[in-house]
Amino acid sequence: MHTIEITEDQYDRIRALREELADHHADRYTSVTLPDGVAYLLDLAEAVDDPDRTAEVGTGDDAGAVGAGSTDGTDSTDGPRPFPREALEAELTERNRRHTDPEAASRMDLYEIAAEYDVSGRSSMTKGELVTAITEAVERRYTDPLAPVDVDVSGLSPEDKGSDDSEEEIDDGGETVDEPGERDEADDGSTDDGGQLNAMLSLLETHEDKWRSADGDARYEVDLPDGSVEAARTKDDVRAVLFRHY
Repeated sequence: MHTIEITEDQYDRIRALREELADHHADRYTSVTLPDGVAYLLDLAEAVDDPDRTAEVGTGDDAGAVGAGSTDGTDSTDGPRPFPREALEAELTERNRRHTDPEAASRMDLYEIAAEYDVSGRSSMTKGELVTAITEAVERRYTDPLAPVDVDVSGLSPEDKGSDDSEEEIDDGGETVDEPGERDEADDGSTDDGGQLNAMLSLLETHEDKWRSADGDARYEVDLPDGSVEAARTKDDVRAVLFRHY
């Protein structure tokens, strides 16, 4: 990824453009990154020479490719959406390596994110090394989410999956028991992997008023919509609770 130098005024103008684009095109699980803003301006510049061309903002976290791809998790060509490596690296680069006062920080620093993804040797890494290590860890989960638990389902056929589903039925009427998170994922209609990736990095900040540190055995507490409180051992658990309920 290349670096360009801009003035403070130019940065403020691009930031204002990002906020405007986010208001019109982003949802609770997506954001408009700095590369998105630059790509949008480049599209507008090309539109000057080609009046029929329009600058579009892709929805659903399409890895910083503004005006390219679709919203159903696939590119403009057939196939799954590629891992948004450059967009993730750009987002991580804007984070601090470590906050001087973690309690007062509004966003997770790189060290905290590395801890959540269990990056080895993170305490001695430079900022650039942390960005690379986190990106690689996220990419492993993005392309193979079952890798951390050593589960291989590549040999399962659709018939095998149907058999597994039937085993989830209970005896008092055959009602199927949903796995945690299934209902929420179906209800909000979002199966976009890019949106889920961005959600993992932003849920804690988006709902920072819904969770806090706890003094008991569990390190954190999460306020639920019904007024009750659910305990969580790690920030990853906090994200899971927030994702299910909010």
